[in-house]
Amino acid sequence: MKSKRLKRANKILTHFRYNYNVLPPYKILIDGTFAMNALKDKINIMEQMPKYLGEVCELMTTKCVIKELEKLGSPVFGALHILKQYDIFHCPHTPEKCVNSCFTYLARKSIKEGKQKLIFATNDNNLKDKLREIPGIMNLFIGYNTILLEDISEASLQKEEKPSNEIERIKEIKKQVLGEEKPRIFKKRKAKGPNPLSCLKKKPKIEKDTNNGSDSKKTRRKKKKSDNQKN
Repeated sequence: MKSKRLKRANKILTHFRYNYNVLPPYKILIDGTFAMNALKDKINIMEQMPKYLGEVCELMTTKCVIKELEKLGSPVFGALHILKQYDIFHCPHTPEKCVNSCFTYLARKSIKEGKQKLIFATNDNNLKDKLREIPGIMNLFIGYNTILLEDISEASLQKEEKPSNEIERIKEIKKQVLGEEKPRIFKKRKAKGPNPLSCLKKKPKIEKDTNNGSDSKKTRRKKKKSDNQKN
């Protein structure tokens, strides 16, 4: 089961690497629900996250997440303690917003060209639904007592189909403006003459006489010589 889980994660990461340029070291934004579930299932996030993703990971949170947990007080003290160990990723919200608004804002910002690509870690179902609507976003959650990547969202898959449609549309516009392209005419190669070596006559094979044959010829010659001597 562990090998299947890691193979699945590698497949999803490879997909996002080639289609959305999500490259290591992975910047992962973690919210309170993810930290609480990790604490409940006794998962060491710092230790297990790099093992699962197979690369260096930069674990982060935002000031909006910290503020929300501080407001909730003692029930989430353990999650707050975990998240305070991580770096604070800059978000422009002053005063702080709810985590859903903060994370969706950062997700939309991260998919723009030239921006840092982010991975989000949450067990909040409402937040996961919102993040799935944004193409190019990966979501992590805790299930079955382990860290898991969500399947590639429909929004991400549909976004990948658009470039091919755009290419077809550009081709149609070119036809309207420039007209039909003339088919390219390729010059036929002249047939080459036969190989001169192949035209040479084959040399007849000389069959070697067997030992018996050579002996008989020699004896005949000897007989002829003896007849001449008699005459």
